[in-house]
Amino acid sequence: MNQLSNWINSVSVYADMSPDLGIRYQVNQWLQTRTHRALSLTAWCRLFSDQSTDREVLAFVYQRFSEYSGLDFGRVRPGDRLHGDLHLALVCWHDWVITFCEDFCEQFYLDLSDCFDEDDFETIGELVTFLHSQVELSRNKTQAPRLQVVTSKVSAA
Repeated sequence: MNQLSNWINSVSVYADMSPDLGIRYQVNQWLQTRTHRALSLTAWCRLFSDQSTDREVLAFVYQRFSEYSGLDFGRVRPGDRLHGDLHLALVCWHDWVITFCEDFCEQFYLDLSDCFDEDDFETIGELVTFLHSQVELSRNKTQAPRLQVVTSKVSAA
């Protein structure tokens, strides 16, 4: 009897943590009716051309968020709201932020787990800007010239 109870609890927890496939379908339908065609990665990156955003960051967002959310990210635009339009919290697995931070760290060698909160961003464009700035800060730190300590010998006269 205890095993059956554990199994039932596991199934209900699994359902709570799983993506809402109905909402995912609705968001994809909304994206299809709103835009004429899905953009390729290259065309999608051009949407951010007014920003000096790194193509590698854009490719990461395009590919990974498509995987996490099940949404056709070629139809997502910079002004789309993460929660109001895309419903990321509902269409992704419950722990998508953890997976995202791990994947970002693996690709960019930058741990965002202490500073990333999806609720800090209204739109996908704001999120992309944040990710780009984090990558740039990291690159600037690693490329900063190192000070050399020069020691001079003082001769005793």
